[in-house]
Amino acid sequence: MMSSRFYLATIVALSLTLSACQSLSPLTVPDIEAESQAQIAVQSGDFSSAAQQYETLAESSGGTHRSRLYVQAASAYWQLGQIEQARLTLAKIDREQLTPILSFDVAILEANIAIKELNSSQALALLAPFRADQLTARQQRTLYRTRIQAYQISENWLEMANSHIQLDSLLPDSERESNQQQLWQALMMLTPQTLDLFNPGFPPATDSGWFALAYIIKTYQNNPDVLIVALEDWQRTYPNHPSLPSIYKQEIEITGTLLPKQIDHIAILLPGSGPYSEVTRAIREGISAAHYAENSETKLHFIDTQTDSVSGLSNAQDAYQQAIDLKAGLVIGPLDKESIQVLAQFNTLPIPVLALNRLSGFQQKANLYQFGLAPEDDAISAAKNAMAKGYRRAVIVAPEAAWGQRIAAAFEAQWLSQGSVLLGQTTYNEAEHDYADVITPILGLSASEQRYKKVRQTLGIPAEFEPRRRHDLDLIFLAAQPNKARQLVPQFKYHRSGQLPIVATSHAYSGRENTQQDIDLNGLFINDIPWAFPELTKDDYTYQALTQQQTNSFGRLLRFYALGADAYRLSRELNRLSHSPTLSFQGATGALSIDDHGYVNRQLNWGTFSEGKIRLLATPTAE
Repeated sequence: MMSSRFYLATIVALSLTLSACQSLSPLTVPDIEAESQAQIAVQSGDFSSAAQQYETLAESSGGTHRSRLYVQAASAYWQLGQIEQARLTLAKIDREQLTPILSFDVAILEANIAIKELNSSQALALLAPFRADQLTARQQRTLYRTRIQAYQISENWLEMANSHIQLDSLLPDSERESNQQQLWQALMMLTPQTLDLFNPGFPPATDSGWFALAYIIKTYQNNPDVLIVALEDWQRTYPNHPSLPSIYKQEIEITGTLLPKQIDHIAILLPGSGPYSEVTRAIREGISAAHYAENSETKLHFIDTQTDSVSGLSNAQDAYQQAIDLKAGLVIGPLDKESIQVLAQFNTLPIPVLALNRLSGFQQKANLYQFGLAPEDDAISAAKNAMAKGYRRAVIVAPEAAWGQRIAAAFEAQWLSQGSVLLGQTTYNEAEHDYADVITPILGLSASEQRYKKVRQTLGIPAEFEPRRRHDLDLIFLAAQPNKARQLVPQFKYHRSGQLPIVATSHAYSGRENTQQDIDLNGLFINDIPWAFPELTKDDYTYQALTQQQTNSFGRLLRFYALGADAYRLSRELNRLSHSPTLSFQGATGALSIDDHGYVNRQLNWGTFSEGKIRLLATPTAE
């Protein structure tokens, strides 16, 4: 889905042309050349220069023209992520001098600022005065997209779905599939009762068709025979519905897992001792806490699953047979790859398995799903979020260690697949502490020094010199453990990275609040699980129950506690998610979806560090 970022960028680009059509103060003569230079800066992506130029021009202008220039400056500041500066610039505008077009532009900017601060109610209040039927098609698209972001923050899935429906008819064919997939995900978050009660129309209306289709899927997803008949009836009732077949085709084909509605027994295959014992305990407690939070009558059976460290032999086959004997409806685990490999080699798996690790290069096997905290998930999520923020040109800085190279390779693959550009890549030794030799070349400071030396030799006299970093960069992607991240981020700033965003994976954060040490991470953008952000845990009963049992390892093993909680929660989501990779579930470890290979993928949250604390940011929406 395209965000309002594109619209806000066009505010600056179009306003110069529009200014010729608007009345000016009789005391003001527009500086066409200066405005042209500012427009060129916008088109080249130099929003910093554009913001300063527009603000300077505004101060010497008057009337509506002055207000327009301030809007352009604020938009440029917003593009830079300088939210407070954008807010201060908007405060300088004389609201009585705004045209209807400018009033809408200002409202969109202010709403986006509110969304960035997770204030959905304020954002929606700012947009409330504008009626879609009084706006141009382009403005309508911006209005609906901005509303969608606000509704997503407040988890108002009903209004989010309605906004997606209204947006759909305004989009070109190239953008409709993405919009419909997000519409479908919003509808799937609603209960059948809500879908039926709040269906906004009657057959064969488009909006009614969307709600009726979702109602059918939610109601009959565990009864494939009835589901097929209901879908055929829906197609007859809504013969010209604009929904793309790819959105619901998989439901008609009835693929994936079909667990019974009521699972009486769940078998959990985990090692009782050995090198994984501490991780196992965290996962086990996460499962148990999620189970008790739901007040479920399902019985949990923990079965010891071991792999001999010498022979490499696993007892996973015997453990799985015990699950069958217990009449389990689902198996969670095993944890180690050797045991998962044993189950993967079975001819058939009569009981679905949700393994808690991943086999690489694995081909899909019926009833086997693989769910883990793969570092590649973090890197892929970081690349997607950075792309959605509008960044296109990056460098990678990763440790020489194997784990760092896995992360770097995953980020590079995702980054390039999106059509983005990788301008460089470097590695560092984790045993060292001074990384000037790593940072200066990747930021182009070495080249700057060489140019200075050449100029000095040519002129034959000393010249004033201040190294300048390269300006073709949008982003530094950093793979680092907490201690190294606390060293590298300040060193990047010391070497003039300035406002250049640094994005890291969750590995850079310990999971425990430590403001004294993490103040060195200020300004770092990070992708992490929802449970890493206090704002997302206050209403999570499972998380609250675990914190009441607080142990010394809780923060350090937070992500494994979350893995256990989500493994249990997936027992009621596996039917739905296994039918389509476009569907997702908001869990403790991220937005979870299942791809065609049976991997449970995680889209992480976007945050930053301020005053030594991790702060949640609105997750970027792809343009």
